[in-house]
Amino acid sequence: MSYRLCACIFMAVFFAASAADTAGPRFERSMQGTTPVPVVVDSVTGLMWQGCPAGMTGDLTSCNGTAATYTWSQANTYCTTTLNNDSSKNAGYTDWYLPDIKELESIVDDRYSHPAVDGDFFPGTPSGYFWSSSSYAPHSGSAWFVTFNDGYVNGYVKDYGHYVRCSRRGP
Repeated sequence: MSYRLCACIFMAVFFAASAADTAGPRFERSMQGTTPVPVVVDSVTGLMWQGCPAGMTGDLTSCNGTAATYTWSQANTYCTTTLNNDSSKNAGYTDWYLPDIKELESIVDDRYSHPAVDGDFFPGTPSGYFWSSSSYAPHSGSAWFVTFNDGYVNGYVKDYGHYVRCSRRGP
């Protein structure tokens, strides 16, 4: 009886792993908009991400320039107003926002470090702090961030400048 159970468990794990291997990539990087800009669609969360951090430009394989830093308030304004009103950077969408901490943490990939993100889909990502929209409950003057050096998550004072990558729901 236990032999059958072990064989069934082995087969279930084997076929689940095989299916996961053939499911295709989680991320898809493409160029969108009337002035094409890179975006990344996450098939797991359904989120669309800026293909390059704020301040950088790019194409299907790279990001160029220097990533900009913003205070937390400026980061929110950049995503919800500045980006949404700039057709040369918004890929044709006007519903971008600063992601919450769980959304931002979802693109961390522990297989990588310096930065802790898949560089094939998120090239040019600095190994530094990126703001989330989530306030840090223990201190109202702070907000959650992810450092893409190693995927570490913590709170930091909102007045400091950190990097920004905006997101939107759905492709």
